[in-house]
Amino acid sequence: MTLSRRAMLGAALALPAATAFADNGWPGALVMGTGRPGGYYTSYGTAWGRLAAQATGVDIAFRASGGAAADILLIEQNAAQLGMTTATVAEQARNGTGNWTAGVKFQSFRALFPMFPSTLQIVSPRNTGITTLAGLAGRRLGTGPDGGSGAAAIPGILASIGVLPDQTIPGDYEAQMRAMLAGALDACAFLGAPPIPAIAAIADHEKLSLIGFSDAEAAQVARTQPGMTAMMLAAGTFPGQSVTVGSVGTANIAIGTADLPDALAQAITLAALRNRPVLAAIVPAAGTTLTPATTLQSGITYHPGAAAALRSYGLDVPVSAVAG
Repeated sequence: MTLSRRAMLGAALALPAATAFADNGWPGALVMGTGRPGGYYTSYGTAWGRLAAQATGVDIAFRASGGAAADILLIEQNAAQLGMTTATVAEQARNGTGNWTAGVKFQSFRALFPMFPSTLQIVSPRNTGITTLAGLAGRRLGTGPDGGSGAAAIPGILASIGVLPDQTIPGDYEAQMRAMLAGALDACAFLGAPPIPAIAAIADHEKLSLIGFSDAEAAQVARTQPGMTAMMLAAGTFPGQSVTVGSVGTANIAIGTADLPDALAQAITLAALRNRPVLAAIVPAAGTTLTPATTLQSGITYHPGAAAALRSYGLDVPVSAVAG
């Protein structure tokens, strides 16, 4: 993984807010874990980080990572202080479930605010003949970046409905789509805000089957996989998609280290809440209203400063869901 510092939005402006925060004991800089090309964590995280830097006067550097699981690990190692994850991966982290945790229960991260929903998007070339979830049994399946939500959650999601691929293979979105078209993978299953750009780009000129969940399959996943719920991929999500397709998904959550000063966590959260239209222009799914309730079943706790910001917007954060 590489570390790079990017120019902050409005850094050239002599913002009064930045001067006011100069002597408050806040750190001069923070590191944010983001994601991999072809997903939305990189673009969303960069935009949120720039807004937060502008609002607080604290520089934010960006560190590329696999995504949801990797960002939790970075915070646990104090290699980053901000990041993004999903409710289902956060639940695995808190309880030490999921192969990526090696049984370790991670306690250093706190939720800041719900960002947008992610939906499981499974595609296969028409010539494979795979049109149902059962057709993935015994096949080679790309699951997106190592350290991302898909790689962490998809094996359990499919196993919960009795579908066991021969291999679930992590990798960057665009590279896996190319590998699928070349026949090295039979299908790709990515968990992210729809439409995943790497899928949409291929669907524009290749014939793909979009593989959906029945109501019963989605209900089974929701019952057995904490943080997951039934979702839909509306008609027109991808080029040539004429009907709505059932799926499952989870909520994306902005996270930070428990050590963030309360006032700083509050300001960083408010920077996102006050600029939802800006963020929704980058990730359309960010225009969907998510409440803290969407994350509570994962067992994740909110930072006190973030909880104060959410409550100021009329969002309910129970006292039991807040931890310093």
